Amino acid sequence: MRILMALLVIDVLLVIAGCILKSYIHENIEWPLLSISIIIFLLILNNIIRLRVFHFENTGAVFSIKSYHPIKTGVVRPHIDYPVNRLRALKMKRSMMAKIVIIEVNSQQKETPLRIKVKASSISDKDYVRMINSFV
Repeated sequence: MRILMALLVIDVLLVIAGCILKSYIHENIEWPLLSISIIIFLLILNNIIRLRVFHFENTGAVFSIKSYHPIKTGVVRPHIDYPVNRLRALKMKRSMMAKIVIIEVNSQQKETPLRIKVKASSISDKDYVRMINSFV
């Protein structure tokens, strides 16, 4: 998040410097530079808004997964909170942009397991192996 915030500040400072030094920029590239800067600003802002912290906890009897924004203050409630004995499968699916943790849990009402998908972009393979080993 700090890197994205630094890039956002640099982008804004470059726009301010471009406005101050307007006489040195040719008129035919002035608007394309401003539009590229606005697009970069919006992309960085979108990434900051969509940023999530993935927190996994296994106490032995209950496992919980929390997913929240890093700026959030106060009580963070778990996204998933189930007994360990109901866990059926824990998988990680990789795609181009994100990693998704797929959790299958046996439910009391249905015979088919409940599938829960949680986006976990920052999780490494080492962390995934630790999650799996915590259930053994």
